[in-house]
Amino acid sequence: MKNIVIIGAGDLGKEVVWLIEDINKREPTFVILGFLDDDKDKLGGEFYGYKVLGSVSDLEAISSQRQCSAVIAIQNGSVRKKIVEEHQSFNSWESIIHPTAVIASTSPVGNGSIVFPQVTVSVDTKLGDFNLYYIHSTICNDCKIGSFVSIMSGASVSERAEVGDECFLAAGSCVYPHKRLGSRVEVGVEATASRDYADGAEVNEKSSGFSLFK
Repeated sequence: MKNIVIIGAGDLGKEVVWLIEDINKREPTFVILGFLDDDKDKLGGEFYGYKVLGSVSDLEAISSQRQCSAVIAIQNGSVRKKIVEEHQSFNSWESIIHPTAVIASTSPVGNGSIVFPQVTVSVDTKLGDFNLYYIHSTICNDCKIGSFVSIMSGASVSERAEVGDECFLAAGSCVYPHKRLGSRVEVGVEATASRDYADGAEVNEKSSGFSLFK
């Protein structure tokens, strides 16, 4: 079994505990050593049944003492990116994939990602690293998903769409077929990206309906 630490003792952190415990029910895979978090009030205490071992800056020291991998349980993709860049000497990032996720063999999950239950990824899609795929999110065929992307509950990316690095797709949002989102685009709750958007855009348009046959 692999030792693992979870970076982020918050809501997503306790959900990652749930995912890991479900994975272990199917096949013993991970031993959770504890959390790392920069909140001084949490240091030395416990969170969701596991010790808060130190701050994020302690990652390399803990890894040298006891060989382990790590996963970043932080919803903000830009924060995930900053952590990875600050720990370039650490190369044991783990992907946590719930057993009920349905992912085509031609669409492998990137390094350091978190995949929740009932996520679906169709064929021939390229998935970047350190992404978050939340419950019931769907990615269709031949898409390109960048790195440090957060795709929340019920969000969908239609066929041959492109989603740039550090994008955030809120719950129930949709990217239309063949459309391209630049980097750091935020798509609001139930909003639809029905055209291309440049870097840093905010998408809040709602659709009255979409049909492939129009």
